[in-house]
Amino acid sequence: MVTADGATWPGSHVVGADGVRSTVRKRTGASLEGSAAEGFHVGVDVADEPGGTPSLERVMHYAHPGADGRGVLVVPYANGFQVDVQSRAGDDPDVIASRREVRRWLPALIGPTPSERITAISVYRFLQLIADDFTDPHRRVLLVGEAAHLFPPFGARGMNSGFADARAAADAIATGRRSPAANADAVAAFATARRAAAEVNSAAAGAALRHLRPTGAVARLRRRTAGLLAPVVPRFGEWLEHAPYGPRTVMSGTGN
Repeated sequence: MVTADGATWPGSHVVGADGVRSTVRKRTGASLEGSAAEGFHVGVDVADEPGGTPSLERVMHYAHPGADGRGVLVVPYANGFQVDVQSRAGDDPDVIASRREVRRWLPALIGPTPSERITAISVYRFLQLIADDFTDPHRRVLLVGEAAHLFPPFGARGMNSGFADARAAADAIATGRRSPAANADAVAAFATARRAAAEVNSAAAGAALRHLRPTGAVARLRRRTAGLLAPVVPRFGEWLEHAPYGPRTVMSGTGN
């Protein structure tokens, strides 16, 4: 393999783990196929208050009154948390995600927040994309992680399936190096299995997305009814808690 700076790297295989804009994938001729969800999300990273007690609770608001009924997800992480706000029809990302506008609406969601605690603001859209092939015609290139697929961030499906991709790629390469005659079949089996796993994950993420952004009256009524009944029927609350992450399916033999 020859890189842009002219350096040469000899080897038996190349693992493309260079993300959604993967140069390795493009050089194999593979392309991403799929769709983008309507609307966008605004993610605001907030540092923990100095000397305060960090919250370890993840909270999902399906219709936060402080956000004019928009969906809001608060997710803690090391030394801070992220506030994720779901857009609705008519929202302009250049307006709602501007630092001035974020400073205006953020306190209604999490309380008074000094500007210096806002460490990052991002806008993203949910994509469901899968490469049409996870290898090259010569069975020497193996695509893993976001070079091979991109899912909405529900249940860390992209990251977790990336680990499984890498393990499967390593196994296929080991087989090919032990027995060159078996390489083509081993790499082809990797590509077939991991693409099938990506399709399972994409379908699960799609189910979660339809729950978060219901387009039909029946789906909206189901979610609203569950919210009304959750205080007295715990299983409805459990459904509302878990549904945003999609079905917990595992495809036998793929590791998902």
